[in-house]
Amino acid sequence: MGLISRFFQKKNPGGVQPHAGWSWSLSVNGMPAAGFDWEDIARALDGLGPHGGSFVILEQKQGEDYWFIQSAVALAGPHTGEYIVGVGWNDSEGKHLIERYGGAGDAAEMFRAVWQGRHLDYTGFEDQSGLLPGNS
Repeated sequence: MGLISRFFQKKNPGGVQPHAGWSWSLSVNGMPAAGFDWEDIARALDGLGPHGGSFVILEQKQGEDYWFIQSAVALAGPHTGEYIVGVGWNDSEGKHLIERYGGAGDAAEMFRAVWQGRHLDYTGFEDQSGLLPGNS
């Protein structure tokens, strides 16, 4: 059983979701955004392009723990040109990262679900936690 499956079953059968009481921060191409709303997030996602340094991160942080969703356009490999969406978090069990590829509409819908406080569906995500520093 994979790390994600064990985590879901053990701690959160509905999946690892954002924290309802934590505030959000937004970073677009490495620049923090202040006073943002859904329109700003949607505009940032629409502006993603197939070049390095083009990414959007919506993040929550509380001490050492965090939860984020990020997106960029794949620059190489079999998914070139597709949107990659990653979800990551840190907790008492370590650092976690899951990713999936899809279209611009899929990426926007995942961000919208998170922003609106709806359950994020992790169908099709792959565990990439082993690639993180300190995880092996």
